[in-house]
Amino acid sequence: MTIKRMEVNEAEELVLQILKGAGRPLTTREIQAETEKRRVRCPDSTVVFLNRLRTKGVIRGERSRERRGWIWWVES
Repeated sequence: MTIKRMEVNEAEELVLQILKGAGRPLTTREIQAETEKRRVRCPDSTVVFLNRLRTKGVIRGERSRERRGWIWWVES
């Protein structure tokens, strides 16, 4: 069972695809589970990579007490 480490550009596209497909904010764990299903992983740890996308303005994110962690989404 080989897990492919994605390049930054392809990881960014996959994260956007996952978030747009979900149609709702996802937790870090949910995004990581989805990438594991596809046998790929982000260039960095998932949370570090998602935070980098957030600081670049590609995705949005905030802490959620209800969901006990960070949630991430894409602005329409």
